[in-house]
Amino acid sequence: MKKLNLFILLVFILSIFACSQSKEDVIVKTGSSKITKKDLQEDLKNLPPQTKAFLTSPEGFSRLKDELIKREVLYEEAKKQNLAKSEDFKRRLEEFKKITLINMLLEQEIKKIQDVTENEAKDYYEKNKDQFIKPTEVRLSQIIVSSQEDAQKVYERIDKGEDFAKIAKELSKDSKTKGSGGDLGFFKKGQLEPQLENLIFNLKKGQVSMPFNRKDGLYIFKVTDVRGTAIEFEQIKGQLMEQLKAKKQQEWFEKYIEGLKSKHKIEVNDKALEELLTQTLGVSKQK
Repeated sequence: MKKLNLFILLVFILSIFACSQSKEDVIVKTGSSKITKKDLQEDLKNLPPQTKAFLTSPEGFSRLKDELIKREVLYEEAKKQNLAKSEDFKRRLEEFKKITLINMLLEQEIKKIQDVTENEAKDYYEKNKDQFIKPTEVRLSQIIVSSQEDAQKVYERIDKGEDFAKIAKELSKDSKTKGSGGDLGFFKKGQLEPQLENLIFNLKKGQVSMPFNRKDGLYIFKVTDVRGTAIEFEQIKGQLMEQLKAKKQQEWFEKYIEGLKSKHKIEVNDKALEELLTQTLGVSKQK
C-alpha cells in the first residue's frame, strides 16, 4: 500500500510536465507528444528519498515506465476528443495557473525569512521550560456542562482570555468543585481512566482539553500545573527549531497578507456571495 501511495504522488508530479519539443533523448513518445530526459530529470530529483529508492528497483523501474505510458496515451486520447477546447478545461487551466502562481509567489517570498537558529531555540527553551516536562503528575481543573451549546459558550469565553476558574464558578454544574474554580488537585499516571489519561497527559501546562463525554455531561479540563522530568534541550532541539520555524512562517504569512490587503483595492459583493451560497448549498448566511 505504501508503494501505491508513493506512485500516486509520482503520477501527480509527472502529470504537470509539459510536452517538450527538445532534441534531447526521448524517453516516451506517443503520437505527437513525448517526454524527454530533461522533462523528467529535475522533477525526479525532488522526489522523497523513499520514492527514489523504490524507482531504482526493477519493480520501480517497470512501474515508472508503465505509468509514463499510461499518462501519454491518456493525454493523446484527450487531445483526440478535443477536450482542450472545452470550457471546463479552460476553467480548470485558469485555476491551475492561479494556484501555481500563488505557490511560486509564496516560495519566492518565504525564502526571505531567516531560519530559526539554535540560539533562538535555546532562548525559547530557557524561557518556557515548563512546556518541556515529561509529566508524571498533573493538576487539573474542570468545568462540567450539559450540552454542546454550553460547552461552546465556555470555549468562547476562554478564547476571549477569561479565567478558567471564574468560568467554572459561574457555569460548571458540578457543585463539589465549582466553588474552588473547578480544581481537582494532582493526579499521577494510572489514577485516571485510560482514555482520559491519554487526553490529559498529552496537554501542556495551561492548555484546555476538548470536551470529554461522560454520562452525566461534557467535561472540559485544564492542566494548571505539571510535575515530572525535564526534557533536555538536546533531545528536542531539532523538533523545537521546526516548530519555531513553522510559527515564524505563520506569523510572517499573516502579516504579509495584511500588507497585501492594504496594498490592493478589494471589493466584495456580499449580496451576490450570499445568493450564491443559498442557491448552491441551500443555506443562507448566519446573522
